[in-house]
Amino acid sequence: MEVDPAAPVGSIVGASVDGVDYAVIRHAEGWVMVEDRCTHARCSFVRDGGEVADGHVLLCACHGSEFDLRDGSVLEGPATQALTVIPLVVHEGRLGPS
Repeated sequence: MEVDPAAPVGSIVGASVDGVDYAVIRHAEGWVMVEDRCTHARCSFVRDGGEVADGHVLLCACHGSEFDLRDGSVLEGPATQALTVIPLVVHEGRLGPS
């Protein structure tokens, strides 16, 4: 996926890999990819207005669950299951797994 390496913290874009929808997210420490659905009620972070707060916290707009983008852990419910976080790196203007 081509990205602007200077994209601001909080940028969230959608991507599909092998038929699975992902949210590609820029946080304070770099880029990550998570499946594009909250583990609580399956709301989309891309379509339903997810946002990044405090540099590394992903907020679900549907019910307020909060996830740490560094490791996927739940910081605030109602979600109880962590996200699987795939770290990404920028190489020649393209994102790929680290």
